[in-house]
Amino acid sequence: MTYNLAEKTWPMIEEYLKSKKSIIIPVGSTEQHGPNGLIGIDYMSSWEIAKKVGERTKTLVSPPLCFGMALHHMAFPGTMSLTPLTYVAVLTELFQSLAKHGFRHFTVINGHGGNIPSLNAAFSQVLNGEQDYQFKLINWWHLPEVGVYEKEHFGDANGFHATCGEVSVTMHTHQEAYKEVPTNFKFAPTVREYPWPMSPQQFRTTFSDGRMGSDPSLATAAHGEKIFNIAVDAICQKIGS
Repeated sequence: MTYNLAEKTWPMIEEYLKSKKSIIIPVGSTEQHGPNGLIGIDYMSSWEIAKKVGERTKTLVSPPLCFGMALHHMAFPGTMSLTPLTYVAVLTELFQSLAKHGFRHFTVINGHGGNIPSLNAAFSQVLNGEQDYQFKLINWWHLPEVGVYEKEHFGDANGFHATCGEVSVTMHTHQEAYKEVPTNFKFAPTVREYPWPMSPQQFRTTFSDGRMGSDPSLATAAHGEKIFNIAVDAICQKIGS
């Protein structure tokens, strides 16, 4: 049985809300992820994880918000970004739309670090004067269980952007896409100290191929399957049924 909101009718949503007020909202970004990582990694990973969590916990899952705050990646072709103010406004109005229909418990599964400040700002916007709403933000790559696996298998080579872990997850979930991606990369270390935030050109100058401290040549679909399952199990534990 699917729990994808987009594959339901409005009477089905109305019936669901009679017994459950929870919804999972996957968010991410459309941005560069180095030479061998898909541009859609951030929303693809959160979307696939969210769908599996929805099935396991019998919780509706909204369509993914594929665009986020990724201005610092705009010097790389293919990146599509919202400004922070626009992103907060979009998030706020989407949450308010769902709240108007009766949803009260919002679990956001996020795949992009640049979204975190805006997500928290949007939560505050919606919570202003409304005490019965509950927001839970889960940045899946920050889950301790995921971190343990990545540390064991990748060590410091996991890095901070275009990481071995996130590339691995989409190698598992989107194997067909990676058939077109070259695999003969040898990655040199990137700088370890840098200012933040950065302009797009500063980022491109500092991290010329888009990676931040990572060696994603270590990424594999087998690692991705394990990380995916670890993340799903951990999130199901957090939100219950």
